[in-house]
Amino acid sequence: MPSNPNEERQDSQRNRAKIQKEILRIVKRELRKPTVQELVEATGLSDKTVKAHLKHVKLGDGKPNPFQVLTPNVILSLYKKAVGYSQPAVKILTVSNGAGAGSSVEEVDYTEIFGPDVAAAKLWMQLVEGFTEKSETEHKVPPGGFTFNYVVPKDPEADGQ
Repeated sequence: MPSNPNEERQDSQRNRAKIQKEILRIVKRELRKPTVQELVEATGLSDKTVKAHLKHVKLGDGKPNPFQVLTPNVILSLYKKAVGYSQPAVKILTVSNGAGAGSSVEEVDYTEIFGPDVAAAKLWMQLVEGFTEKSETEHKVPPGGFTFNYVVPKDPEADGQ
């Protein structure tokens, strides 16, 4: 055990390095965040140990983060959703063969079109372009409006004369 309580033990450092290595491997290979069970199987550590070390993997703290590999894919997907896109798809149809002859199943290839998504476009503008929404404050006037009473101040020198 280290004499300084702020220092991390060597076995803890070794475990964290194992976990980070496996996280990076899974993220690069499958482009998704690994589950605790996958990390347990890959590292041979207990789930309690893996969960404890995952708490220390944080976004945006200036240290290299294995989850940053996902960022370009997320931004690309957000852009595609914001402007609309199309992709090949397969439609499965049941086609009748005539009266009493039954039916058959057919697969038909087609292109599915997804229109632009307003929410994705708004998020794109906020994150990538740096725009913010215009904030408006509505001031409510009480019924009858406001009454202002203006009192003319007296000149202190005028009283003495």
